[in-house]
Amino acid sequence: MTIELTVDDTAQVRLWHRVSQFLFREARLLDEWRLLEWYDEMLTDDIRYSVPATDIRDEADALGLIDDDAARLRQRVEQLLAGEVWCENPRSRTHRMISNVEVLIDRGTHLDVVANVVVHRFGHRRSDVYVGKYRFALVVDGESFRIRRRVVVLDHETLVEHGKLSIIL
Repeated sequence: MTIELTVDDTAQVRLWHRVSQFLFREARLLDEWRLLEWYDEMLTDDIRYSVPATDIRDEADALGLIDDDAARLRQRVEQLLAGEVWCENPRSRTHRMISNVEVLIDRGTHLDVVANVVVHRFGHRRSDVYVGKYRFALVVDGESFRIRRRVVVLDHETLVEHGKLSIIL
């Protein structure tokens, strides 16, 4: 049995592929500690990066682990690269695995995108694994995208065994 894609299906597959490639590139830049390139080339001027608390699932107003606007995120990047974050000196090695990429909604001004993520962090005689879901608002930027919102929802009930969250997830 042969399945033919319609014009709309083909466009959706192309969009999914473009979004997936964008997320894979983002993961590579973060893993290679090319944080300034990531910040300058992949984010909008009104970026919001957040990591909600791991123990509260339903309260939108609950205090989170990270809630950075553009200025705070830039400061975080500069501190990490300058070696000012003691637990990232020397830098951790990270490896991200992105899967289950899904374009949920095309809102005209941006796309709502979700993906599963596993981030392995190695350093200081430790290895940590962060498991969760990315939620993005991506705005079209020519043939690519820029990230307006980046939410990392971790599946962990606690981060006690990790001791810290010093990398950009």
